[in-house]
Amino acid sequence: MNRRSFLKAGAAAAALPIVSQARGFGLVAAAPQIVVDPAALQQLLDESARGLGIVGAQLAVFDGEAVHEFATGLAVRERNLAVTPDTLFQIGSTTKVFNAAVVMALVDEGTLDLDEPVGNYLDGAPLTSDQPPVDMTLRQLLSMSSGLDNGPYTDHGRGDDALDQYVASLAGIPGIFEPGTAYGYSNAGTCVAGLAAQRVMGRNWEILLAERILEPLGLEHSANFPEDLLYHSVALGYSQTPATPEGRRVPFWGLPRSMAPAGATLCCSAGDLVRFAALFLRGGQSAEGRQVLSEKAVEAMQTPEIDMPARVIAQKWCPGPYWKRWGDEVIYGHSGTNSGGSSLLLWCPSKGVAAATISNVPSQGYPLADRVFDTLFPEVFGIDKPETPTPDSVTPVEVDLERYVGRFEAVGSRFSFFADGNRLMARSLGGGVLESELIPLGNDRFLPRDPAMGGNRGWDVAFWGDDGNGRATHYLNGVFAMRRSG
Repeated sequence: MNRRSFLKAGAAAAALPIVSQARGFGLVAAAPQIVVDPAALQQLLDESARGLGIVGAQLAVFDGEAVHEFATGLAVRERNLAVTPDTLFQIGSTTKVFNAAVVMALVDEGTLDLDEPVGNYLDGAPLTSDQPPVDMTLRQLLSMSSGLDNGPYTDHGRGDDALDQYVASLAGIPGIFEPGTAYGYSNAGTCVAGLAAQRVMGRNWEILLAERILEPLGLEHSANFPEDLLYHSVALGYSQTPATPEGRRVPFWGLPRSMAPAGATLCCSAGDLVRFAALFLRGGQSAEGRQVLSEKAVEAMQTPEIDMPARVIAQKWCPGPYWKRWGDEVIYGHSGTNSGGSSLLLWCPSKGVAAATISNVPSQGYPLADRVFDTLFPEVFGIDKPETPTPDSVTPVEVDLERYVGRFEAVGSRFSFFADGNRLMARSLGGGVLESELIPLGNDRFLPRDPAMGGNRGWDVAFWGDDGNGRATHYLNGVFAMRRSG
């Protein structure tokens, strides 16, 4: 469906009642009048998912008054089980905003302090191999400015000590940069923040999430543990390959419990994602008026703490969500990918709206959100969404390639950069060799010609720093920071 046909459908929908899948919500203060055409949005989701070869997907829209939920495709293809609005998907790193909300609930009651060295909550346990030991705060951990490596993806079992063991394993890993001086996405940092909450409360992180966020908000289509998922319809994951473009079922479930706060285990429906986002649109209140987070906590979570050197996914990061500007509007959100699902959640406080997509083909989660939001945001929300840059849409600029030549590393990732004539080439050396030209955009930013270099997310990459000889000291592969090693 093109934008012209969608506009006509939307314009004709002004007198339509709320679709049967819309669920009552308390009013957001000064929410604008948003016209939602259920048939047009269903068609948009159907065609977008089908065009990307997605097995099953959801879309949810909060219009300031109600949640509208849409589903397409199959949750389990082998059993011909359809996706419904209540189906749960793995949401991956979108969990990080939930984790930040748990921390802020404890900040509200004075149990945690955003600016206290986190080591004070962890009995002084070292978080890097750096000497002298590095101090970092919860504010830095939640805003991706702690300098911690993204970290390993190690499994420490299903026991209640899994998160403790994961954080203890970080003591052998050097930091990427000094805390508070730069941006670097870190699953490990999120796990440290989650462990701080777990330690001070003496309760498992999953229980804290349920007690502090899921239950007060009435999020009935969200679960962490496999035994809880048994009570829900759950989507299995599918991976696309050249040999199986229709998708082959992922032969394992997900990431280990040891990384739960970072996005390893939480499953939600798209509807529950936008219900969660509405918390920030209501000043911390639930739909029933319960104060889940204080207004001060919401303000803190929506205050940028660090600028990003790459600009496509966002321009700044807050304690939990990222921050970006689309047209005249500020947008907050987060995205995430796990072995069986990929989600993207966005909300706009000035408009009082939110939207989320989820796919059970992880590699197509970001392309799905891009296609749907290209229409949804301008035509329904009245928000100008910039076109995602592509290799054919950008104009290269001249740069000094020698600034970027060399090798950069982090745990599980190694990249080398070399000049091929007047082109800068990137070669990923982890998990199979992948090579791509980097198209220079200026200001140390580049766009990979091969989208696989960024995990098919459409992100740009960037460098920063100076080693005294004009060479960059750090590389950001989309959001993941690496230090120069050669």
